[in-house]
Amino acid sequence: MKGPYKLFCEYVHCCGKKTLELGVAQTESIAKQWIKEQTQNRKRPKLPLDDLIRTCPVNHCPAKRQFPRYDYCPMDR
Repeated sequence: MKGPYKLFCEYVHCCGKKTLELGVAQTESIAKQWIKEQTQNRKRPKLPLDDLIRTCPVNHCPAKRQFPRYDYCPMDR
């Protein structure tokens, strides 16, 4: 399938999954390379100050310490 592809990451939060859209890649090979870079460098996306992950009152919420899972999918046309 040809691009473009939506780039995103997922966190497991105490109240479910949180998916953040992070950009667009024009080809599948670029999307795969992006995932590899994010995963190898253990990068975390910049989150808005009011994001649920930052504001969660639960002390042991798994989203506060984990690294997200990065992935991609074809964009809806």
